Amino acid sequence: MPQSPPKPHLILVDAPPGPGLQDILSALRGVARCSVVTLRWGTREDQDRRVGQLAALGPVQVVERPDQAIDEVLRIAARSGPVDGVLALSELVSYHAAVAAAALGLPSNPPVATARLRRKDLQREALRAAGVPCPAFAVVSDEDGLRSAAADLAFPVVLKPAVGVGSLCVTLVHDLPELLAAFRRAAGMYATDPRVIGAPPVFVVEEVIEGDNWHADDRMGTRVSVESLIDDGTVHHLAVTDKLPLAPPFREVGDVMPSGLPEPRVAEIRQATTDALRALGVTRGATHTELMLTAAGPVVIEINGRIGGGVSELLRAAAGYDVVEQLARIALGQPPAGLPRFRGHAFYYTPQPPQGEYEVIEIGGEEEIARLPGVLEVVRAKRRGDRLVADEGTISHPFRVLAVSDDFGDFFTRLKAIEGAITLELAPLGQPSDPGER
Repeated sequence: MPQSPPKPHLILVDAPPGPGLQDILSALRGVARCSVVTLRWGTREDQDRRVGQLAALGPVQVVERPDQAIDEVLRIAARSGPVDGVLALSELVSYHAAVAAAALGLPSNPPVATARLRRKDLQREALRAAGVPCPAFAVVSDEDGLRSAAADLAFPVVLKPAVGVGSLCVTLVHDLPELLAAFRRAAGMYATDPRVIGAPPVFVVEEVIEGDNWHADDRMGTRVSVESLIDDGTVHHLAVTDKLPLAPPFREVGDVMPSGLPEPRVAEIRQATTDALRALGVTRGATHTELMLTAAGPVVIEINGRIGGGVSELLRAAAGYDVVEQLARIALGQPPAGLPRFRGHAFYYTPQPPQGEYEVIEIGGEEEIARLPGVLEVVRAKRRGDRLVADEGTISHPFRVLAVSDDFGDFFTRLKAIEGAITLELAPLGQPSDPGER
């Protein structure tokens, strides 16, 4: 009896956040034999647990910093024989996995596209050169640069790191003194945040884009995101995702997939995304593109070289689609096997605390939330005594809820029930608790 050909060898560069670990394990077992490089994160117990689970895929190596993953991938390839692909699912290591894949001559983007997907300054310059609508901007690394930017741009402006994750240090400012203060605060946070260790302390200052509510519904935001797979230059858009209004300054509160907008509007968003990916020279992998909807059309906010946070779970819940398997196929040089067919809507809800810094005095309600119609998963992300810091970005959320609805209108009903079930009492740090601060 003829033997089946051996499975291809895939190196998984692993780090949180990203798809659920069980989703990763179930998807990759059927596609490839794996070696794993994982980033040390969390407590020793958390790390040991994750390594133990990842070992079901193959041998696991732990690195302390994202940049160390490149050398570790090259070492694995040198000592274990041929490697057919390198895959990363987390924004913390997606750039480093792409660099390693290119160094090994494996399926990957051109180096210039890999750099543009990581650095917003290079990305902005490429989009502007191609005539793709994006905000007016300046690149700064010191206070002299800030003063020059303030003279050239119209306030209010947004300050953000050229290399960032999860809305870290993204700040809305209204004048030069506020911009200087925000830069000093952001530079201090950026220098110590483990999510961006090794990235240069370069920032982008850009003008605020005036959004237009294409839904004509104040409960919805003016931003959308697009999830795409790119196979040898061919772009496959998986979904357009609507978003709830952001919590100040720029924190994600909720996503709904697929979009509830009319198809001509969705097609306009998809085309704007394709134009942007072409401008960056992206030829392979996954992208998460964020756009602002304006009266003149979609404007690109940024493009990331990975799928968006929670997208794997949303695609599985709304369409039964395993995006991790498709990402592995593309990393191995194979085409994706089909696109999602949606049978309803799925949404994530990540409520955010007010701006500032708070201590959690009381938190609860997850049992009640879990019993609500349509709720698939509820995770209490914080506990009593934890700090919630708005400047740390979207990770300041106390809960994460995944749910489904049959139609777009029913989403609002289910969201209101979830909001009503949450118990959360906060106290501004350094002050007595105030039961009214919720």
